[in-house]
Formats: sequence, C-alpha cells, structure tokens
Amino acid sequence: MTIKRFLGFLIASLILSSEVFSQTSPEIRASDIRLRMNILASDSLAGRRTGEPSCDKAAQYIASEFKRFGIAPLNPDKSYFQPYDFSEHQFDSTKKEKTRAVNVIGIIRAPFERHAENTTNYDTELRDEYVIIGGHYDHLGMGGRNALDTVKAIHYGADDNASGTIGVLELAEYYSKHRKELKRSLIFICFSGEEEGLFGSIHYTKNPLVPLEKTQAMINMDMIGRLKDSILIVEGMGTSPYWKTLMDSLKHDNFAMRYKPDGVGPSDHSSFYRKNIPVLFYFTGLHKDYHKSSDTKDKINYDGEVQVLDLVRRSIDAIQSKQDRITFTLVPEDTTKKVGTFHVYVGGVPDYGYDGEGLKISDITPGSPADKAGLKAEDIVIKFADLDIKNIYDYTAALGKFKPDDVVDFKIKRGKDLVTIPVKLGKRSEAH
Repeated sequence: MTIKRFLGFLIASLILSSEVFSQTSPEIRASDIRLRMNILASDSLAGRRTGEPSCDKAAQYIASEFKRFGIAPLNPDKSYFQPYDFSEHQFDSTKKEKTRAVNVIGIIRAPFERHAENTTNYDTELRDEYVIIGGHYDHLGMGGRNALDTVKAIHYGADDNASGTIGVLELAEYYSKHRKELKRSLIFICFSGEEEGLFGSIHYTKNPLVPLEKTQAMINMDMIGRLKDSILIVEGMGTSPYWKTLMDSLKHDNFAMRYKPDGVGPSDHSSFYRKNIPVLFYFTGLHKDYHKSSDTKDKINYDGEVQVLDLVRRSIDAIQSKQDRITFTLVPEDTTKKVGTFHVYVGGVPDYGYDGEGLKISDITPGSPADKAGLKAEDIVIKFADLDIKNIYDYTAALGKFKPDDVVDFKIKRGKDLVTIPVKLGKRSEAH
C-alpha cells in the first residue's frame, strides 16, 4: 500500500469513526450494531474483498475503533496490523502471485492483581494468559469464484461477516470499560482472507503475537446476525469437557440452543483448534442470501444480535476468570471431516440447527436446480446418488464427486414419506 493510499484510507476511516464517536455505548445495544453495520455493509466498502482497497478501508476503520476504545496494539511495531501475503493465483490465473492483506489486532491487558495478604506483590500468572475473541471482516467484493449467484454487484456481507466483526467491536468496547474486572488478558482479532481459505487465521497461528500455549481459548463469531426462531448454534463443544459445564451454567432460556462438537469447520476457529486450543464458534445459521449480493443490512436481526452477544459476553466472563486452565480435547475424527472442494450448485440451504441424521434443507433458492427439481424446505436428504448422507460433511463430500449438468437422484424424507427426486446439478459461479 502506498503512503498516499494509506493516508487516504486513514483519513476516511477517521471520518467514519467520528460518525459513531460519542454515539456508541460500552453496553451492547441494537442501535450501536446498526450504526456499525451502516459502515461495514455500505457501498463505500464495496464488499470488503481481501487484497482490495475496500478491505484495506475496513481494516483502517476497525483499527480506529480499537484506538478510540483505548485498546492497545499487540504488534511489536505498535501497529494494529499484522500483514501477510497469500496467493490467489492458485484459484484464479488472472490474479497476481501474491496478495497483501492484514489482520487487525488489539489487546486489553488484565490489571495486576494485588494479594490481600501482601500488598507489595502482584500475581501475573493469569494476566499473562489470553482469551482470543475473533471474527473475519472480509467478504466477496463484487462476487466471483466463491459467490452463490452470478450477479456482478457488491456482495455486502452484512451477516457474513459484518455481524461477527461488529460483535468483536461491541465486545472490545464493552471490555474497554470493564477492564478492571479481568483476570486474563483479552486479544481481539479481526481476520482477513477467511473467504479465500482462512489465510488470516492460519497466518496468526503460525506467527502468534503471544505464545499459543498461553492461550486459554478462542471464541469465534461468524454470521451471528440472522437469529431466527431463537436458534443459536454453538460449535466446538467437543474441544473441551469444560464447555458443557460452562453452557449449563449460563442462563439461555431465550434461545433454542444447538450444540455441535466439531472443532473443524468453515471458519477461523479451525486454525486454532488445529493448534490444540479449545474453541467455541457462535453462529445463527445459513440462509438463502448466503454468499449472495442480497446479504444486506436490512435483513439483520439487530435485537437478536444483542441477545447473542450478551451470551457470548457471559461465556467470556466465565472463561477469562476461570482459575485453572481449560482442558483441550480432540474431537473424534468422524465429526471433523473437512469440507471438500466442489464445483456444483444445488440451491438448498442446509439447516445447521438440525440435530438428526441426514441433511435438512431450511430454504430453497428460487430458480435454483433444487427449486426446478421440486425439492422443498424441511426435506431431509438421506442419500445422494448411491452415497449415504448422515450430515453436512457427507453431503459436501458427495458434491465433490460430481460435475455440473450431472443428474443425481436425491433420496429424501418428506414428513413420513420417502421420496426420490432427480436433480440436474448447476455450476458454481466463477470469477466474473
């Protein structure tokens, strides 16, 4: 980034920050979430694609907010930015070999704890351990390879993942005013490169700014802005035996909780799980606007996100103040299958809140292959061609075995009936 470009984005971000300065509260409020959403999911940030000026502009805005809250940089150079390079060329030969990107990182250090019996000594043991609170701020720009539509237009990414980025900012502002209550230090990270392949979080875990062995847990928020039917999904429950105890201790009567054991999934917590760090991943589920230009700010459930963040905050309070370390456990391999690469498109939106066997469809995209074939919301896919489908990992693995225009028999449960429906597979969108 040139000095001129950097200064331009810095000035722009300070102007953006001034729009919310003195209007946001340390307490988590729907009005504050809306203000921040108006910035992150705006035309001016043009979909925040990693490596593009709009994503740089988003990074500057996040850093200016950290500074406004009084949150310190963690980098040795006193910058909020952790730069890294990644290659898009492997996905798109028209792209340059290396793309420069940044993670945005700040820290609130826990205060020294004075021992009552000895006022001259300070206990730094817990202070020098860390809880990481993260979410990715990048999205798809004008669409392209990872989009699920063919429209060359701004893909705003309001839910994915302006909602999670705002979650990081809301919690950062909250704890900036409650730092005296902390036992452990809190690190706030907004990752880039997630949509291209978790590049930002992978870079951090390979180049951590604090020792990974001192990291108590990683809390990830990705797509927390579409709370529907009170369903909140928490993944990573199998990465520590403590998580069940924690969740049982928290009041969450206003949610229909859905717990998943998986430590590996399509978001940044996976990078930390692979380094033997306990993770929790908060998620309100997929919807028909996922990875489309229609993922816009008017569809966010702002009051719902307040509820989600209140639960996340209470879980962080318990985690950071727990006297002993949280034990890490590996999740059995059959629940941590990697989501495979596939090039076909169906148009049925998976229901991540479904706990049964098979893949339940929560919604159907109009005009999609699923819609044309007659698949319906609430259908449960139990067989794809001759492949048994027990969960979403089986389903995505099956998609990878076929190519566009193949006709595949979907065996589904529809109420009490078993139905077989042939579906002509579509093609996932390529770069425009």
